[in-house]
Amino acid sequence: MNFLSRKNKLNIVFKFTIFFVLFYVSFLANIGGIVFPFSIGIFFALVWCNQNIVGLGLSFLLASYLCNFSPYLLLGNTIMCTLFAFIYFIHYKIKKPLRYIHLFVYAFIYNLPMVFIQTYYLNYNLYASIAEFVLELLFMLACIKIFEAFCVRGICGRFTVLEIICAFLFATAIATGLSQIVFFEISLIKFVGVLVLLLLSYTTNFTTILLVSLSFGMGSLLATNSPEFLSLFVIYGLSLCVFKTKYKYISIISIIAVDCAVSLYLMYPENLSVFSVIPVIVASLIYILIPCKVLDKIGTDFTSTLSCMTQQSVINRNREMLKFRLNELSDVFSEMNRVYRGMISSGINQNNAKKMALNELRLKNCKNCVAFNKCHNFQALDTNNSLKNIIEIGFNKGRITLLDIPSNFAGKCERLNGILSTTNDLVDQYKNYAGLVNNIDASRVLLAEQFLGVSEIMHDLSQEVAYGVKFEQGKEKKILDELTYNNIICSDALVFDDADNTKSVTICVRSSDSKRGGIVKVISKICNQKMEVISESASSRAGWDLLTLKTAPKYDVVFAVSTKTKTGSYKSGDCYSIIKIKGGKYLFALCDGMGSGLLAEKTSSTAIGLIENFFKAGFDREIILSSVNKLLSIGKDDVFSALDLCVVDTNSGLADFIKMGAPESFIKHKETIEVVNLSSLPLGIVQNAESKISQNYLSSGDKIIIMTDGITDSFPSLEYLSDFINNITATTPKAVADEIINKALELSNNVAKDDMSVIVVKVFEK
Repeated sequence: MNFLSRKNKLNIVFKFTIFFVLFYVSFLANIGGIVFPFSIGIFFALVWCNQNIVGLGLSFLLASYLCNFSPYLLLGNTIMCTLFAFIYFIHYKIKKPLRYIHLFVYAFIYNLPMVFIQTYYLNYNLYASIAEFVLELLFMLACIKIFEAFCVRGICGRFTVLEIICAFLFATAIATGLSQIVFFEISLIKFVGVLVLLLLSYTTNFTTILLVSLSFGMGSLLATNSPEFLSLFVIYGLSLCVFKTKYKYISIISIIAVDCAVSLYLMYPENLSVFSVIPVIVASLIYILIPCKVLDKIGTDFTSTLSCMTQQSVINRNREMLKFRLNELSDVFSEMNRVYRGMISSGINQNNAKKMALNELRLKNCKNCVAFNKCHNFQALDTNNSLKNIIEIGFNKGRITLLDIPSNFAGKCERLNGILSTTNDLVDQYKNYAGLVNNIDASRVLLAEQFLGVSEIMHDLSQEVAYGVKFEQGKEKKILDELTYNNIICSDALVFDDADNTKSVTICVRSSDSKRGGIVKVISKICNQKMEVISESASSRAGWDLLTLKTAPKYDVVFAVSTKTKTGSYKSGDCYSIIKIKGGKYLFALCDGMGSGLLAEKTSSTAIGLIENFFKAGFDREIILSSVNKLLSIGKDDVFSALDLCVVDTNSGLADFIKMGAPESFIKHKETIEVVNLSSLPLGIVQNAESKISQNYLSSGDKIIIMTDGITDSFPSLEYLSDFINNITATTPKAVADEIINKALELSNNVAKDDMSVIVVKVFEK
């Protein structure tokens, strides 16, 4: 609490020190050395903006005393401050706020005694005193207008034409006062003016630079009646507009060159000395010492407009609404997943089916038999056990024959053929029923998994759009400037951070410049990270293109594929897919259909097509593999494929190997080799087959080799194959892939006993 109190006290002291300096400069400000109309207007305007009147009064009187010690002026200012403080206190007590009309009336009344004192005691010209009085009231209104604008909207607000005029008048008044202050032949207005213009050249636009340079020049002209500084500051402003850049040294060199040229050719060379250039040098040194981050922050505050803030707010509000809708859709699909899973019935279990079959067997064969009483009354236990045994054998074997009937039962049953026929019919009916129910349940599970996958995608999208967009206008301005200096014409730029902590930049450049490599170099330098172009499209404006750049991943990949169809087969059963998926990841997939030829090719291409589209849509890999497996297994017999997937993340260098019935894969490091061996059932064998996953981190220069069993089976052993790959000296993926295929053929006497396919991926650091 003490720390906060001390901090508040320091803030108050700092604020009123600024007010004192402002009053001091305004007391010195004058027009032609005759009229001093600025200080009182600033005092009344600050009171209007609810600043502490006691602190303002003390600062005002101290500045008045130091500027011009005159008992009459000090007395007049003291009376004015005391009376105005008293009136302000009355307004506060009766809770009636000051209005424009009140302030104008009080200022009019309080300035009348000053006119009297100046005319009769200080021998001022009456007309000059009246002119000063009128200018004080007008300047007070201008100060109120500009102070209100800054207090309400801040420096990033959009100002009206009237407010810009008022700001110009205020800056001119301050410049008039600064022109009166000289230290050891060093002009303060020149030092402050150069420093302010240099700062503005980094942070604001051309219009502001020219207006401020003109206000400094006009201030000097009003105080000295000499056009020297007016011309000097105007040329300062023009040169900084011409050489406006984020490179500080260019601005400094331009302004020093202008100062020397103007001083030599427009002023009086005989009056020049080293003191004339010291203000420019000191201001330039201070400008260099101010960190660019601070200037960027100031520039963002100056250049941010309410329009930009509104656009940002609208975009983020729309993203929030989209997030809400996506979450709702995610909940809908999640509920559909739950409902479909709840519909899984699993049908009649086998024990109940056996009981029903036993009753059906009795009903069809025993009820009308002449030996019914003998078998089911006197020998009921033996008959029941025999029939149960027959049903059990039928369900277990799938079909029953005469040899399966117990000998004691076969010798006494008079309807043995009917029992055999009925039992086989019942077993076939149950098999058909169970298969149908299993397919229906599998379809429900498949639909449920798809709904779950869509739900998760919707949820992930909602999290992405939940990240609010914040434009970086400082970097946008830098990009525009830097591209221009590199002779690349850019009309607009947009910079913001994405949800995945990467930076996105969209620029609009001339079509003739869109292919130039300097664009990526400039934007990477400004964003302080390596960028890459991810999309390019024509804009709605003819002759201009839109380029989108994002943070480049740490790694990149090159790859190659080599294949050989089985000797004597016209169609390979191997299919492969290589695609770039979301998040800077690459999918490499090999699918080996059972056998070779058209059926194998159809099976593997179906599997690889499904996997490719599921990954593109953003489904989770477990859902993808489970769904594809069910789709291949439902309603088909003896149709399966070996699947080998490798997903490489170019941001982290992590490789995920996913296998279903696929042979070993290899990671070839610089001097060693790593074998990825995961045993699992192929796709389409059983509906609940699980994939095996291995995660491996890669380094720059590593090679990934995935292949079908047509290659691995050609080598005598796994050790032989791994040693061969480890000793391959070729560096390009294509050369490595061809060497592996050629070696496999050599070991098979140039006869491909099965389809052969290999994918080689080389990872390298950008």
